[in-house]
Amino acid sequence: MKTLAAALLLWTATGFAADRAPYADRPLSTRVAYTAAAVLANLTPLSAVYAPRCLPGYILCKLGFAGASLLAAADQLAISGGGDRGQTRAILYRGFSGDWLITPRHIAGEATPEPLPDPPASESEGGGHGGFEPPPI
Repeated sequence: MKTLAAALLLWTATGFAADRAPYADRPLSTRVAYTAAAVLANLTPLSAVYAPRCLPGYILCKLGFAGASLLAAADQLAISGGGDRGQTRAILYRGFSGDWLITPRHIAGEATPEPLPDPPASESEGGGHGGFEPPPI
């Protein structure tokens, strides 16, 4: 099974590289192969082909990042005494936003999975609100 999964991911990563048509315009067989590869990448360590930061499987990796951001945000909030909530929001944003799944569009090369996106600019940097509001603490 592992050999089949690796062959499918390798085939989708290299076999369709020359096909630059938009994902929706590709043949049904190609879209089915991309979907199968996306499911495998989400559940197995083969996700490292598309998201090098995620070795244990993309979903497990993203859950780990979210859990670690909760711990880091709680620690940061305690250390700052609640005085720097912007930093707490940035830590939570980084852990919880981004792509939670690798999609067939990621496999096709139209998008890059982003498990740990950069936080938006803080209000002091002139960027305003980033759009993500964590629950009240």
